[in-house]
Amino acid sequence: MVTTRAQGSGGSSSETKQKYTLKSEGGGTYKVAGGQTINVATAGVNAFVRLGSGAFVSGKLAEFRKRPKEAIILYEFDGCPFCRKVREACSLLDLDVLFYPCPKDGPNFRPKAKAMSGKGQFPFLVDPNTGKQMLESDAIINYLWNEYGDGQVPIQFKLGPLTTISIGVGLLARGGRGTSYRKSNLPKEPIEIWGYEASPFVKLAREVLTELELPHLYHSVARNSPKRPLLTEKWGSFQVPYIEDPNTGTAMFESSKIIEYLNDTYAVK
Repeated sequence: MVTTRAQGSGGSSSETKQKYTLKSEGGGTYKVAGGQTINVATAGVNAFVRLGSGAFVSGKLAEFRKRPKEAIILYEFDGCPFCRKVREACSLLDLDVLFYPCPKDGPNFRPKAKAMSGKGQFPFLVDPNTGKQMLESDAIINYLWNEYGDGQVPIQFKLGPLTTISIGVGLLARGGRGTSYRKSNLPKEPIEIWGYEASPFVKLAREVLTELELPHLYHSVARNSPKRPLLTEKWGSFQVPYIEDPNTGTAMFESSKIIEYLNDTYAVK
């Protein structure tokens, strides 16, 4: 297992520019690339159905009990409604997460998660800060809010089947993307990505990360996150998704360029 980094890390501007070559710049505004209108629209359905849950950090952030020293670990896949629910919670809690994608028929992390948990069930949480390992999305959300929040789980996560149904309806628009494995070459180190759950552009990039089973350290930067300025300092603008790939020394903005890069670099043709 890869050693996780401290919460909110990601390197200073000078460190980033020494290690990475920026292959695709961010313009600071959100524009849909040519031919991507339908993809972006369908990727945004979930945020619409969920009334923007995961777009903002909780307004109670200053009251939260503590910040984890290391990123929590989640075994999950993008097209799973229970997994989406936990990712929304992580955005509200401003938590960084090391994702080990577990798409259907994935040969690496799905079997590993099943061996660790004893069940073929997702999401599966491992918290290196406390040693806690957990299944069940509601239990994970309660744990995260008690450990790293204020103990008061927001209403959108306490509506029982209605929560899961609303997420599932939103995911239907993507036709199963982010669910099944595509053959790939695994990187030696996790790719780092900056984003937040409600962004349709970030979702498109995460679908490919999931399908290719690429581990990624996710720096959550929902609106009002105190980590947003850290990203702006790197290249002078804020835009997500943004990735840094320590395996190739590549840094990139723009979801369409990131998707092209991931497929060209890691997908087995």
